[in-house]
Amino acid sequence: MRRLMTQALVQHVTPDTRTAALIALVHAVGCVDKIVDPRHYGMSKRELRARAEEIAKGNWASEAVRKAIEEMMAAVFIAITAGAGAAAAGSAG
Repeated sequence: MRRLMTQALVQHVTPDTRTAALIALVHAVGCVDKIVDPRHYGMSKRELRARAEEIAKGNWASEAVRKAIEEMMAAVFIAITAGAGAAAAGSAG
């Protein structure tokens, strides 16, 4: 899977449905650069994330799957935001 993900992210090979779904999930939790080291391929993290986002927004999945991933991304964002707020409130007291 790492090889397929690398091919899609770095070499711009069109990913199959499973690989695209996995890239979308890894992108949603912000870990793309943990799977593929962009420096090893002469890329920046920003370029790698942009490619992952491009794949995540592609037409590889049904609308239901895309919606589920978008909802998961929103939930992750809310959890991170809430955690940061709670940490700030705890240190202020």
